[in-house]
Amino acid sequence: MNILQILPELNVGGVETGTLDLAKHLVKLGHKAVVVSNGGELVKELESYGAIHYQLPVHKKSLFTMARMITRLVEIIKKEQIQIVHARSRVPAWIAHFASRKTNTIFITTCHGYYKKHPFSQVMGWGKRVIVLSNVIGRHMIDDFSTPHERIRLIPRSVDLEKFNYVGPDKKRRQDFNVGIIGRITPIKGHLDFIKAMAKVAREVPRLKIWIVGDAPASREAYKESVQVLVKRLGLWHCTEFLGTTRDIPAVLSHLDLLVLATTTHEAFGRVIVEAQASGVPVVATRVGGVVDIIEDEKTGLLVAPGDHNSMAEAVIKIFKDNSLGLRLAQNAYKKVKEEYNVQLLVKRTLEAYQDALSNFKILIIKFSSLGDVILSTAAIRAIREKFPNGYPECSDSTKSNFGMPRLRHKISALTGEQAKNALLSSPHIDELLVCNFKNKDKGLRGLLNLASILRKKNFDLSIDLQNNRKSHLLSFLSLALNRYGYDNKKFGFLLNHRIKDEKIALDPITHQFKILKMLDIDLKDPRLEL
Repeated sequence: MNILQILPELNVGGVETGTLDLAKHLVKLGHKAVVVSNGGELVKELESYGAIHYQLPVHKKSLFTMARMITRLVEIIKKEQIQIVHARSRVPAWIAHFASRKTNTIFITTCHGYYKKHPFSQVMGWGKRVIVLSNVIGRHMIDDFSTPHERIRLIPRSVDLEKFNYVGPDKKRRQDFNVGIIGRITPIKGHLDFIKAMAKVAREVPRLKIWIVGDAPASREAYKESVQVLVKRLGLWHCTEFLGTTRDIPAVLSHLDLLVLATTTHEAFGRVIVEAQASGVPVVATRVGGVVDIIEDEKTGLLVAPGDHNSMAEAVIKIFKDNSLGLRLAQNAYKKVKEEYNVQLLVKRTLEAYQDALSNFKILIIKFSSLGDVILSTAAIRAIREKFPNGYPECSDSTKSNFGMPRLRHKISALTGEQAKNALLSSPHIDELLVCNFKNKDKGLRGLLNLASILRKKNFDLSIDLQNNRKSHLLSFLSLALNRYGYDNKKFGFLLNHRIKDEKIALDPITHQFKILKMLDIDLKDPRLEL
């Protein structure tokens, strides 16, 4: 497969690390990996894996820039013969969405966090497959953005075990007890709570060393200063080190005795937790968001309430005083990391999501004329089903989570009228019957637009217009189906991106319909009609 990932920049961070890990292993498996970003310090590493990088300002929110980037991305998709466009952030996702539509390419998103309920964020739920890092993010996309349950795939972040060396707490007891917090210095990461907890820990742990790894973005320098002021005020400056941003997280973790994640509100996943567990470092974390997917309290780590620095301190002291507890937590956590969060599993699940998107289709057949005409279309409908069979293919655990029982391989929906619905109600070739009534509820422009809205929410991959009039062509277009088939008959036929000239030659209705299906490599083998 030829896969393009697009994200704002390639600097140190969880999104960027995941992008590199996936690209590295895609290349290893013989796939083409292309990444589009505004560049950054990780570009050289990406290219050393054999991936291709294009530097474009896809991080800018300027509408003019985004419009230019759509055109540029279309060129890249065509040049690299991309099959999957995978967006990992909102601005790049808008660019990728429109470029994908222009090139009839599969569009996939990964939701790396919580998004404000704002129209700008809607695009993250528009992928044919929407990858989420945790169950809470999946629920967030369903509840706040109406993302269909069936499109969501749970694929947690992973850790490359080749980069992390497991050393249990029993093997690295030192004179100093090193406790670290790793992440951007921002209010949501809870550094102030962490420092308050460490002040209490310091009274019980005489040789405490506090490591603060990460830095503040320019907009949060004032918050970083408030953290430093609190460290001094609580008398911890002598045992606290601000290490700044580092790419070598494995080296940092090799010197830690305990990791604290103090996030105050939402945490989509918490990659650093898994990295610590891969290194044999016990973890104390706040009970927020996707953290509860990773840590089972008292088994693979200790959980505390967010904002409760007293409980956080008590948990740290508990592990310090009970060597056997720290060892048990580390061993259990490492076992879970190997089984559930290794990078090979992430790559496998992601490739399955890609293949699923490439091979599973939702098909709309439009035929809403008289009963006789609909009956004459039954041979075509049967042939479409034979081309796109349904069934329950074997699925990995990535499609059997809370967000996925095994799904129909291909789903066929038929849009028909009130007068003809009984002819299709019992059809074994149709999975869903959509009934319209242009004399009543779907009357006029408003009714047509409401019907189009219903179709759009179905997220069809292709529409097959057997009706071929202005109304049906318009509905096919407004459904936003990626591929739209029908006749170019001067009845808004230009709205279809796969069309055949309607020649003025008298053809029987069945042959007329199969000329459309020929574009899908469907031949007329069985002209029998069904009632």
